[in-house]
Amino acid sequence: MRYLLLLVFLLPLATSNAQKNTEETGMYLVTFKDKKDTPYSIEDPAAFLSERALLRRAAHNSPITELDLPLSPAYLNEVNGTGAKLWLKSKWMNGVVVSAAGQQVKALRKLNSVTEVKLVAPVQYDRASLKPIIPNLERPAPVVESVPISERFYGNAWGNISGMKGDSLHGWGFRGKGVLVAVFDGGFPNVSYKDFLGYDDKAAIPANYDLVEQDDTALDGSTHGATVLSTMAAHHPFFFIGTAPEARYVLFKTENGRGEHRLEEINYAVALELADSIGVDVVNSSLGYTTFSSKDMNYKYEDLDGKTSPASVAITHAFQRGMIIVTSAGNSGADEWKYVGTPADSPEAFSIGALNADGSRAYFSSFGPTADGRTKPDVSALGVNVVAVSANGQGLTGANGTSLASPLVAGLMACLRQAVPDATNKELMDAVRATADQADKPDNERGYGQPNFAAAYRMLMNARK
Repeated sequence: MRYLLLLVFLLPLATSNAQKNTEETGMYLVTFKDKKDTPYSIEDPAAFLSERALLRRAAHNSPITELDLPLSPAYLNEVNGTGAKLWLKSKWMNGVVVSAAGQQVKALRKLNSVTEVKLVAPVQYDRASLKPIIPNLERPAPVVESVPISERFYGNAWGNISGMKGDSLHGWGFRGKGVLVAVFDGGFPNVSYKDFLGYDDKAAIPANYDLVEQDDTALDGSTHGATVLSTMAAHHPFFFIGTAPEARYVLFKTENGRGEHRLEEINYAVALELADSIGVDVVNSSLGYTTFSSKDMNYKYEDLDGKTSPASVAITHAFQRGMIIVTSAGNSGADEWKYVGTPADSPEAFSIGALNADGSRAYFSSFGPTADGRTKPDVSALGVNVVAVSANGQGLTGANGTSLASPLVAGLMACLRQAVPDATNKELMDAVRATADQADKPDNERGYGQPNFAAAYRMLMNARK
């Protein structure tokens, strides 16, 4: 059995002074001063947000703002006029990522519409297709038959769910049905749809999208994503059951195996924008950003303020729009760094630490607090010898890391979302913290402790009586 210490993709971007004001060939983040002359308007949000997204926002009293408007076409034309190749667009960051060099970079910096041009990575690819994501939400989620909830039924996954009393949610009929979950990772290759998602073929997956290579498949790259996905989505009665087998999943490849650069954090932010626009309810990101291939891009502890990393800032925007973003706290607890990474530092991220089977903190699980003194992680879940479906869908594997603790919680957050549909994202997260096993004395090792999802559900329902 292969064991993975999933220290996972360590990367960032942000307002760091360390980024070079260079003109070398590379990928550059170009930010604009405003959204002048955009053809879209706040009064007609259906032109750029799905019905599902609008319903989620309405349930959270989240207004449509200028931040949600697509970029100015005039400014995009100006960028194209410099000869730089357009790669990514971000409405929340009000900017684009381009491939550029030399005179092109100089020309970009001279544009009146541009406020900043920053190098974020070496050149990644030669093409820039910028295909839109068009989710298929018409196909129903896999049907999970109603059976008695027991250790025998869950098979090898019983330990993944029972410690958090997630089996109680399942027993009450809450297995994530009707909830849309996004998974951000380094890829999902060799996914056997029956084994991982229950669908007959990949065409039935609501959406999968590759921001690294700008194509419409995330079913390649690192096997890490498939391992993570299985702990939530797999449904093999009497062998292995994930924490949310009836949820629907959209897959985003945001991590580039060729190196660790701040562009990956922009990928993350753009993926959150896309997830928001199609109506995603819960996100799992078993990712963290602290160090990079270029040392001058590395974060310092004082940057863990929830406002520096663009991924952390994007989580704030997504949370304000009604989403729940569950993310791994990091595996640096035994390292010199020691602390959580970004975007786990975001005030609105539901950051997950790792536990041993006896409930104690796993030695590698990252510590809080954030630089501005906030308790992190939020809660902690099993992160040692977590059982998962092998990346090829054939057999099982064991894995260690907050990368595995995070999806166990994310799946149960989807079940809780189904169970209490009128609750806000804040209410759900607060209830899980308030009923965890050290809620009366949270610390920066285990946060509020190990969740008890049955107790969180009862708290939420009692509040509604």
